[in-house]
Amino acid sequence: MLNLQSRINGKDDDRHYNETRIAVRDRLIAQEMRDLEARMRGQNVWKLHVPSANKVHEMSLTVTPHEGTYRNGTFRFTITVPTEYNNCPPIVKCLTRIWHPNITEDGAICLSILRQNSLDQFGWRPTRNLLEVVQGLTSLFTDLIDFDDPLNVQAAQMWSRNRDMFERKAHEYIKNYCK
Repeated sequence: MLNLQSRINGKDDDRHYNETRIAVRDRLIAQEMRDLEARMRGQNVWKLHVPSANKVHEMSLTVTPHEGTYRNGTFRFTITVPTEYNNCPPIVKCLTRIWHPNITEDGAICLSILRQNSLDQFGWRPTRNLLEVVQGLTSLFTDLIDFDDPLNVQAAQMWSRNRDMFERKAHEYIKNYCK
């Protein structure tokens, strides 16, 4: 109540804090974008795009694997960098419907680097950066698929019981949703 009364009277201590955090976040993103742009050149598996110069904290990522189960698919993600970045991980959602043990059909992603608190010591830390997030997301389509700690349990069970059926269903999703 005191905070609300202070805001009504024109004093907003949180506003100054938020402005500072936004400035820190945007400065960190600007520094990291140089590295991301350099890494993006010379490879054709992923592309990062910032749709608006006014909203550098909202990005889109496209991953196009060239090998493995998900080859020839194009998978789109949104990456939203919160105000509390680098103390908090980016928020990532897969926009492409996919049959994957670590990505649900509605786009939730199980990737330890995106976890604020992780028991496996691979979760988010302030020393992590957006390049590591992009590399983690691209690795979900190759060597980082985790069948032991799945988010999509049905996909993981299908993979362990009948890999051919898993491959067929994954390819069916690629054909139907990766346009």
